[in-house]
Amino acid sequence: MTPQRRRAFRRPIAATAALVVLGFATLPAAAQAAPPPSGGQDPMQRYQELGTQAAKADEDLLGAQEQLAARQSDRAKSDARVAEANSEVAGAQAEIDRLRPQANQVANAALEGGQLSNVAVLLDSRSRQEFLDRTSILSLLAEQKNETLTRLQGAVATAGQARAAAVNAQKSAQLAADDAATALEEVQGRKADLDNQIGEVRKALAQLPSSDRSKLGKVQDNGSYLGPPGAANDALQVALSKRGSEYQWGATGPSEFDCSGLTSWAYKQAGVSLPRASRQQFTAGKAVPLDQLVPGDLLFYDDGSGDAGAIHHVGMYVGGGKMVDAPTEGQLVDVRPIRGDGHLMGARRIVG
Repeated sequence: MTPQRRRAFRRPIAATAALVVLGFATLPAAAQAAPPPSGGQDPMQRYQELGTQAAKADEDLLGAQEQLAARQSDRAKSDARVAEANSEVAGAQAEIDRLRPQANQVANAALEGGQLSNVAVLLDSRSRQEFLDRTSILSLLAEQKNETLTRLQGAVATAGQARAAAVNAQKSAQLAADDAATALEEVQGRKADLDNQIGEVRKALAQLPSSDRSKLGKVQDNGSYLGPPGAANDALQVALSKRGSEYQWGATGPSEFDCSGLTSWAYKQAGVSLPRASRQQFTAGKAVPLDQLVPGDLLFYDDGSGDAGAIHHVGMYVGGGKMVDAPTEGQLVDVRPIRGDGHLMGARRIVG
Protein backbone atom coordinates (compact mmCIF):
# COMPACT_ATOMS: atom_id res chain seq x y z
CA MET A 1 0.00 0.00 0.00
CA THR A 2 1.34 3.47 -0.87
CA PRO A 3 1.81 6.19 1.73
CA GLN A 4 -0.98 8.22 0.09
CA ARG A 5 -3.45 5.45 0.79
CA ARG A 6 -2.44 5.14 4.43
CA ARG A 7 -5.08 6.27 6.80
CA ALA A 8 -4.24 9.15 9.13
CA PHE A 9 -3.20 8.31 12.63
CA ARG A 10 -6.24 7.86 14.82
CA ARG A 11 -6.10 8.33 18.56
CA PRO A 12 -8.77 10.07 20.73
CA ILE A 13 -7.68 12.64 23.27
CA ALA A 14 -9.96 13.67 26.14
CA ALA A 15 -10.22 17.39 26.89
CA THR A 16 -9.85 18.93 30.35
CA ALA A 17 -9.03 22.28 31.94
CA ALA A 18 -5.41 23.49 31.76
CA LEU A 19 -3.67 24.58 34.98
CA VAL A 20 -0.19 24.37 36.51
CA VAL A 21 0.78 20.90 37.81
CA LEU A 22 2.06 19.83 41.18
CA GLY A 23 3.82 16.50 41.20
CA PHE A 24 3.37 15.35 37.55
CA ALA A 25 6.16 13.02 36.49
CA THR A 26 7.96 14.21 33.34
CA LEU A 27 8.22 11.62 30.60
CA PRO A 28 11.34 11.06 28.46
CA ALA A 29 12.25 13.81 26.05
CA ALA A 30 10.59 13.57 22.64
CA ALA A 31 12.59 12.12 19.78
CA GLN A 32 14.03 14.62 17.34
CA ALA A 33 13.36 14.40 13.63
CA ALA A 34 16.19 12.80 11.70
CA PRO A 35 18.39 15.07 9.59
CA PRO A 36 17.94 15.04 5.81
CA PRO A 37 19.61 12.09 4.13
CA SER A 38 23.15 12.53 2.97
CA GLY A 39 23.97 11.84 -0.64
CA GLY A 40 25.43 8.43 0.16
CA GLN A 41 22.90 7.19 2.73
CA ASP A 42 21.07 4.03 1.80
CA PRO A 43 17.34 4.77 1.42
CA MET A 44 16.34 1.54 3.16
CA GLN A 45 18.63 2.28 6.09
CA ARG A 46 17.16 5.76 6.44
CA TYR A 47 13.63 4.37 6.28
CA GLN A 48 14.43 1.86 9.02
CA GLU A 49 16.10 4.48 11.23
CA LEU A 50 13.14 6.82 10.88
CA GLY A 51 10.80 3.96 11.70
CA THR A 52 12.74 3.36 14.90
CA GLN A 53 12.55 7.04 15.86
CA ALA A 54 8.82 7.11 15.20
CA ALA A 55 8.39 3.99 17.33
CA LYS A 56 10.14 5.78 20.20
CA ALA A 57 7.80 8.74 19.77
CA ASP A 58 4.84 6.36 19.77
CA GLU A 59 6.02 4.80 23.04
CA ASP A 60 6.37 8.26 24.56
CA LEU A 61 2.82 9.07 23.50
CA LEU A 62 1.47 5.84 24.98
CA GLY A 63 3.23 6.63 28.25
CA ALA A 64 1.79 10.14 28.28
CA GLN A 65 -1.69 8.80 27.62
CA GLU A 66 -1.37 6.40 30.55
CA GLN A 67 -0.33 9.31 32.75
CA LEU A 68 -3.33 11.28 31.54
CA ALA A 69 -5.72 8.42 32.25
CA ALA A 70 -4.29 8.04 35.76
CA ARG A 71 -4.56 11.77 36.47
CA GLN A 72 -8.12 11.91 35.17
CA SER A 73 -9.00 8.96 37.39
CA ASP A 74 -7.47 10.77 40.38
CA ARG A 75 -9.51 13.83 39.53
CA ALA A 76 -12.74 11.84 39.31
CA LYS A 77 -12.05 10.25 42.70
CA SER A 78 -11.30 13.66 44.22
CA ASP A 79 -14.50 15.13 42.78
CA ALA A 80 -16.42 12.21 44.29
CA ARG A 81 -14.86 12.91 47.69
CA VAL A 82 -15.90 16.56 47.41
CA ALA A 83 -19.49 15.57 46.65
CA GLU A 84 -19.49 13.10 49.55
CA ALA A 85 -18.10 15.67 51.99
CA ASN A 86 -20.62 18.30 50.87
CA SER A 87 -23.40 15.77 51.37
CA GLU A 88 -22.18 15.12 54.92
CA VAL A 89 -22.14 18.87 55.58
CA ALA A 90 -25.72 19.17 54.34
CA GLY A 91 -26.82 16.21 56.48
CA ALA A 92 -25.19 17.62 59.60
CA GLN A 93 -26.73 21.04 59.01
CA ALA A 94 -30.17 19.47 58.53
CA GLU A 95 -29.79 17.70 61.90
CA ILE A 96 -28.85 21.01 63.54
CA ASP A 97 -31.89 22.70 62.02
CA ARG A 98 -34.11 19.88 63.23
CA LEU A 99 -32.80 20.01 66.81
CA ARG A 100 -32.68 23.78 67.18
CA PRO A 101 -36.45 24.26 67.87
CA GLN A 102 -36.33 21.51 70.51
CA ALA A 103 -33.31 23.13 72.11
CA ASN A 104 -35.09 26.47 72.20
CA GLN A 105 -38.11 24.89 73.89
CA VAL A 106 -35.90 23.26 76.50
CA ALA A 107 -34.13 26.55 77.15
CA ASN A 108 -37.41 28.45 77.54
CA ALA A 109 -38.82 25.81 79.88
CA ALA A 110 -35.70 25.93 82.00
CA LEU A 111 -35.92 29.70 82.29
CA GLU A 112 -39.58 29.61 83.30
CA GLY A 113 -39.67 26.79 85.82
CA GLY A 114 -36.43 24.93 85.94
CA GLN A 115 -35.15 26.77 89.01
CA LEU A 116 -38.06 25.70 91.31
CA SER A 117 -37.09 23.45 94.21
CA ASN A 118 -39.06 20.41 95.22
CA VAL A 119 -40.18 22.23 98.38
CA ALA A 120 -41.61 25.07 96.32
CA VAL A 121 -43.36 22.58 94.12
CA LEU A 122 -44.80 20.85 97.23
CA LEU A 123 -46.04 24.16 98.70
CA ASP A 124 -47.61 25.10 95.42
CA SER A 125 -49.25 21.69 94.99
CA ARG A 126 -52.79 21.06 96.10
CA SER A 127 -52.28 17.34 96.62
CA ARG A 128 -49.65 14.66 96.99
CA GLN A 129 -50.49 13.30 93.55
CA GLU A 130 -50.06 16.69 91.94
CA PHE A 131 -46.67 16.96 93.65
CA LEU A 132 -45.60 13.61 92.25
CA ASP A 133 -46.86 14.51 88.80
CA ARG A 134 -45.06 17.84 88.71
CA THR A 135 -41.85 16.31 90.05
CA SER A 136 -41.95 13.69 87.31
CA ILE A 137 -42.40 16.41 84.69
CA LEU A 138 -39.38 18.31 86.02
CA SER A 139 -37.29 15.13 85.96
CA LEU A 140 -38.40 14.40 82.41
CA LEU A 141 -37.60 17.96 81.42
CA ALA A 142 -34.10 17.59 82.85
CA GLU A 143 -33.58 14.36 80.89
CA GLN A 144 -34.91 15.93 77.71
CA LYS A 145 -32.65 18.91 78.19
CA ASN A 146 -29.60 16.68 78.55
CA GLU A 147 -30.49 14.50 75.52
CA THR A 148 -31.43 17.36 73.23
CA LEU A 149 -28.41 19.47 74.01
CA THR A 150 -26.11 16.48 73.74
CA ARG A 151 -27.49 15.61 70.30
CA LEU A 152 -27.27 19.24 69.21
CA GLN A 153 -23.65 19.47 70.33
CA GLY A 154 -22.87 16.26 68.43
CA ALA A 155 -24.52 17.59 65.28
CA VAL A 156 -22.55 20.83 65.48
CA ALA A 157 -19.28 18.91 65.92
CA THR A 158 -20.14 16.63 63.00
CA ALA A 159 -20.91 19.62 60.81
CA GLY A 160 -17.55 21.19 61.66
CA GLN A 161 -15.67 18.01 60.79
CA ALA A 162 -17.63 17.63 57.55
CA ARG A 163 -16.85 21.20 56.51
CA ALA A 164 -13.12 20.67 57.17
CA ALA A 165 -13.21 17.45 55.14
CA ALA A 166 -14.98 19.28 52.31
CA VAL A 167 -12.29 21.97 52.25
CA ASN A 168 -9.51 19.37 52.12
CA ALA A 169 -11.32 17.39 49.43
CA GLN A 170 -11.73 20.53 47.34
CA LYS A 171 -7.99 21.24 47.58
CA SER A 172 -7.19 17.68 46.49
CA ALA A 173 -9.62 17.98 43.61
CA GLN A 174 -7.94 21.18 42.44
CA LEU A 175 -4.50 19.54 42.52
CA ALA A 176 -5.88 16.57 40.58
CA ALA A 177 -7.40 18.91 38.01
CA ASP A 178 -4.04 20.67 37.63
CA ASP A 179 -2.26 17.34 37.14
CA ALA A 180 -4.81 16.23 34.55
CA ALA A 181 -4.42 19.51 32.65
CA THR A 182 -0.65 19.18 32.48
CA ALA A 183 -0.98 15.51 31.48
CA LEU A 184 -3.24 16.57 28.63
CA GLU A 185 -0.65 19.09 27.45
CA GLU A 186 1.97 16.33 27.56
CA VAL A 187 -0.20 14.07 25.42
CA GLN A 188 -0.83 16.82 22.89
CA GLY A 189 2.89 17.53 22.62
CA ARG A 190 3.74 13.83 22.22
CA LYS A 191 1.10 13.37 19.54
CA ALA A 192 2.42 16.35 17.58
CA ASP A 193 5.91 14.86 17.74
CA LEU A 194 4.66 11.47 16.60
CA ASP A 195 2.77 13.02 13.71
CA ASN A 196 6.00 14.68 12.57
CA GLN A 197 7.91 11.41 12.86
CA ILE A 198 5.25 9.54 10.90
CA GLY A 199 5.52 12.14 8.17
CA GLU A 200 9.26 11.52 7.95
CA VAL A 201 8.74 7.75 7.73
CA ARG A 202 6.24 8.16 4.92
CA LYS A 203 8.62 10.39 2.99
CA ALA A 204 11.42 7.87 3.37
CA LEU A 205 9.09 5.03 2.35
CA ALA A 206 8.10 6.91 -0.78
CA GLN A 207 11.78 7.34 -1.69
CA LEU A 208 12.43 3.58 -1.67
CA PRO A 209 12.74 1.79 -5.01
CA SER A 210 9.43 0.30 -6.09
CA SER A 211 10.90 -3.19 -5.85
CA ASP A 212 11.72 -2.64 -2.17
CA ARG A 213 8.27 -1.22 -1.41
CA SER A 214 6.67 -4.18 -3.15
CA LYS A 215 8.72 -6.64 -1.10
CA LEU A 216 7.88 -4.85 2.16
CA GLY A 217 4.19 -5.12 1.30
CA LYS A 218 4.21 -8.91 0.96
CA VAL A 219 4.38 -11.73 3.52
CA GLN A 220 7.78 -13.40 3.23
CA ASP A 221 7.37 -16.32 5.66
CA ASN A 222 4.35 -18.60 5.70
CA GLY A 223 6.03 -21.34 7.73
CA SER A 224 4.46 -23.20 10.64
CA TYR A 225 5.82 -22.73 14.15
CA LEU A 226 4.83 -24.42 17.40
CA GLY A 227 5.35 -23.49 21.01
CA PRO A 228 4.88 -25.36 24.28
CA PRO A 229 1.26 -26.35 24.97
CA GLY A 230 -0.76 -23.70 26.74
CA ALA A 231 -1.38 -19.96 26.56
CA ALA A 232 2.03 -19.13 25.05
CA ASN A 233 1.40 -21.36 22.02
CA ASP A 234 -2.19 -20.11 21.79
CA ALA A 235 -0.92 -16.52 21.65
CA LEU A 236 1.75 -17.51 19.15
CA GLN A 237 -0.73 -19.13 16.77
CA VAL A 238 -3.05 -16.14 16.99
CA ALA A 239 -0.19 -13.78 16.19
CA LEU A 240 0.93 -15.94 13.26
CA SER A 241 -2.62 -15.95 11.94
CA LYS A 242 -2.34 -12.18 11.52
CA ARG A 243 0.51 -12.34 9.03
CA GLY A 244 -0.30 -9.92 6.24
CA SER A 245 -2.12 -7.45 8.52
CA GLU A 246 -1.12 -3.85 7.98
CA TYR A 247 0.86 -1.76 10.42
CA GLN A 248 -1.09 1.16 11.86
CA TRP A 249 0.23 3.53 14.50
CA GLY A 250 -1.60 2.96 17.78
CA ALA A 251 -3.68 0.04 16.45
CA THR A 252 -4.50 -2.95 18.65
CA GLY A 253 -6.29 -5.21 16.18
CA PRO A 254 -8.01 -7.16 15.02
CA SER A 255 -7.05 -6.19 11.45
CA GLU A 256 -4.31 -3.59 12.02
CA PHE A 257 -1.57 -3.45 14.64
CA ASP A 258 1.43 -1.67 15.97
CA CYS A 259 4.12 -3.80 17.63
CA SER A 260 2.79 -3.89 21.19
CA GLY A 261 -0.76 -3.88 19.88
CA LEU A 262 -0.04 -7.23 18.22
CA THR A 263 1.52 -8.86 21.28
CA SER A 264 -1.11 -7.59 23.72
CA TRP A 265 -3.95 -8.60 21.39
CA ALA A 266 -2.51 -12.07 20.77
CA TYR A 267 -2.07 -12.81 24.48
CA LYS A 268 -5.52 -11.42 25.22
CA GLN A 269 -7.00 -14.01 22.84
CA ALA A 270 -5.13 -16.64 24.87
CA GLY A 271 -6.69 -15.35 28.10
CA VAL A 272 -3.66 -13.40 29.34
CA SER A 273 -3.79 -9.65 29.96
CA LEU A 274 -0.73 -7.57 29.04
CA PRO A 275 -0.05 -3.84 29.44
CA ARG A 276 -0.60 -1.81 26.29
CA ALA A 277 2.87 -0.40 25.58
CA SER A 278 6.07 -2.37 24.98
CA ARG A 279 7.91 -0.59 27.82
CA GLN A 280 5.20 -1.72 30.23
CA GLN A 281 5.11 -5.21 28.72
CA PHE A 282 8.78 -5.50 29.67
CA THR A 283 7.59 -5.63 33.30
CA ALA A 284 5.25 -8.59 32.66
CA GLY A 285 6.13 -12.24 33.25
CA LYS A 286 9.74 -13.05 34.07
CA ALA A 287 13.09 -12.34 32.46
CA VAL A 288 14.57 -15.11 30.34
CA PRO A 289 18.15 -15.35 28.93
CA LEU A 290 18.38 -14.86 25.20
CA ASP A 291 20.00 -18.28 24.82
CA GLN A 292 16.99 -19.97 26.49
CA LEU A 293 14.16 -18.59 24.39
CA VAL A 294 11.06 -20.64 23.68
CA PRO A 295 8.21 -19.78 21.27
CA GLY A 296 5.82 -17.27 22.80
CA ASP A 297 8.52 -15.31 24.64
CA LEU A 298 8.49 -11.57 24.01
CA LEU A 299 11.60 -9.85 22.63
CA PHE A 300 12.37 -6.21 23.37
CA TYR A 301 14.46 -3.67 21.50
CA ASP A 302 15.93 -0.40 22.77
CA ASP A 303 18.35 2.23 21.45
CA GLY A 304 21.44 0.22 22.31
CA SER A 305 21.78 1.66 25.80
CA GLY A 306 20.27 -1.32 27.64
CA ASP A 307 17.82 1.08 29.29
CA ALA A 308 14.28 -0.28 29.67
CA GLY A 309 13.02 3.30 29.45
CA ALA A 310 14.32 3.44 25.86
CA ILE A 311 12.44 0.34 24.64
CA HIS A 312 10.65 1.08 21.38
CA HIS A 313 9.75 -2.31 19.89
CA VAL A 314 8.50 -5.76 20.89
CA GLY A 315 8.10 -9.00 18.94
CA MET A 316 7.12 -12.59 19.75
CA TYR A 317 9.66 -15.39 19.40
CA VAL A 318 8.56 -18.23 17.11
CA GLY A 319 11.71 -20.38 17.25
CA GLY A 320 14.68 -20.86 14.94
CA GLY A 321 16.05 -17.37 15.59
CA LYS A 322 12.85 -15.74 14.27
CA MET A 323 9.98 -13.65 15.60
CA VAL A 324 6.56 -12.51 14.45
CA ASP A 325 6.10 -8.77 14.76
CA ALA A 326 4.57 -5.59 13.36
CA PRO A 327 7.64 -3.45 12.51
CA THR A 328 6.57 -0.04 11.16
CA GLU A 329 4.54 1.71 8.49
CA GLY A 330 4.96 0.17 5.07
CA GLN A 331 5.48 -3.35 6.42
CA LEU A 332 3.09 -6.14 7.29
CA VAL A 333 2.84 -8.44 10.27
CA ASP A 334 5.25 -11.23 9.35
CA VAL A 335 7.98 -13.58 10.60
CA ARG A 336 11.47 -12.05 10.59
CA PRO A 337 14.94 -12.70 12.06
CA ILE A 338 15.21 -11.62 15.70
CA ARG A 339 18.23 -9.46 14.94
CA GLY A 340 15.74 -6.68 14.25
CA ASP A 341 17.53 -3.34 14.29
CA GLY A 342 20.45 -4.89 16.16
CA HIS A 343 19.35 -3.65 19.58
CA LEU A 344 17.72 -6.72 21.11
CA MET A 345 18.10 -6.00 24.82
CA GLY A 346 16.03 -8.61 26.64
CA ALA A 347 13.19 -11.12 26.68
CA ARG A 348 10.27 -11.93 28.96
CA ARG A 349 8.37 -15.19 29.41
CA ILE A 350 4.74 -14.25 29.98
CA VAL A 351 3.45 -17.68 31.07
CA GLY A 352 5.11 -20.93 32.11
